[in-house]
Amino acid sequence: MISWTAARLRRGGDDEGLTLVEVIVALLVFATIIAGSIAAVGTVLSMTADNREREVASNLAQQAIDVARDEAVTNIVDQDENVTSPVVNDVKFTVRSVVAWVTTKGIDTKCTVPATSGNGALLFRRVSVTVTWDGMRGTTKPVRADTVVSPTSKINDPTLGTVLISVQSVRGTGGVGGVTASIAPDTTVSPNTATVVPAAGQPGRTNNDGCTVATKLSPGSYTVTLSPPAGSQYRDPLQAPNPVKRSITVAAGDSSGASFTYDPAMDAQPSYASNLSGGFAIPKDLTTSFVSSYGATTITPPASDVYLSPVPSGYQVYAGLYAPAGTVSPTTGADTSCLSTDPTTWPAKPGTTLTAPGTAVVDAANPTSPAPAPVNMGGTTVTIPKGDTIIQAVTTTPANGDPGCKATQTLTITRTGNSGTGTADVKIALPYGTWGVRSGTSLANLRAVTLKDVIGGLLGTGASTNVVTIDPRLAS
Repeated sequence: MISWTAARLRRGGDDEGLTLVEVIVALLVFATIIAGSIAAVGTVLSMTADNREREVASNLAQQAIDVARDEAVTNIVDQDENVTSPVVNDVKFTVRSVVAWVTTKGIDTKCTVPATSGNGALLFRRVSVTVTWDGMRGTTKPVRADTVVSPTSKINDPTLGTVLISVQSVRGTGGVGGVTASIAPDTTVSPNTATVVPAAGQPGRTNNDGCTVATKLSPGSYTVTLSPPAGSQYRDPLQAPNPVKRSITVAAGDSSGASFTYDPAMDAQPSYASNLSGGFAIPKDLTTSFVSSYGATTITPPASDVYLSPVPSGYQVYAGLYAPAGTVSPTTGADTSCLSTDPTTWPAKPGTTLTAPGTAVVDAANPTSPAPAPVNMGGTTVTIPKGDTIIQAVTTTPANGDPGCKATQTLTITRTGNSGTGTADVKIALPYGTWGVRSGTSLANLRAVTLKDVIGGLLGTGASTNVVTIDPRLAS
């Protein structure tokens, strides 16, 4: 019995020390402690850096507030949003200052008013500063500072009113600065108590927010007109170079507004019949249609440069007048649509391929740079007496799938007549559609011509041998 017990004790002595499991557990515990320590140190360092950056941001915010107060002393009206990016201790900060008017009715607005009246008079400017910095922690909030600044002298009179004028970009990039706004009594309103605004009382140019203000106006109805900076071309989405807002009502002790969309214009450069080769004559009174999401804009006669609003949708360019279905005369109510010029309105035809309707001519990256605008047309050759100096084409009854043009188009091509007898072949380019063509020595002396060699079209037959359908559906 004693021997067996001694043997058991000797075997227990062989198992002294740590097992593998115990070693692994110990290492895991140690690793956890180390990881926690590293994370804690990292958090402390991050919070320390964050607190340091927050202190710098607070100083930058206060500096921006001080700058806004100084600006208000000299010109409170022209204060606008400002963004700077100072670098302090190798950390980039972004300081954004936003200003807005606050009225006596408590309305807070950059440069527009919510109603035509009852908005209250301008009281003071609210300045809001937000500072962020590179490497901000996800839970860190930007540093903010707010203040209000008041004009050093009264900008309002309880017996007079104010107009806030806002000019924004059609491209959604914010305000358009440097635009001149002028205000005058609306001559279409009678009676009208508005008075002429002298030069000294006219609003200044728009600031970077696209804002300017006309103050101390007599009650009445006014118009506001925009003008671009000298030597520049600007357009609104309806292609007006100097857009006008009418019937702006000014009331005593109140503020009203006029909002515009107005941009530096893009320069579209049409190339007529660029899809044809061989020297085709272009009608001197040809209309060109530029179609965008805002509708169709037409220019007559052909031009080498057409200034257009840089609308994001761009433009499709058509030779001839384009008017969508449903267009009616404002005076007679008659249908004045014209679909022939748009190739996409022609029905599909077996064995043909539709000619491209045109190219979007807006350059999204740089809308003010010259943009090529190809103007596709069809061509035909007319045989006329050598002495004829005028060729006239008039839209006629649609044929061969032509969707038609209710608004009559008349196009004229002039040439120098040849001496002697006989005939001459003349190549002419026409918009898509069905045309009756005549020639003569004057508009009072026109007769049917003989047509041949149609490029993109079909000739009439029988009594209609001077009729041609210029068809955008080319044989595939």
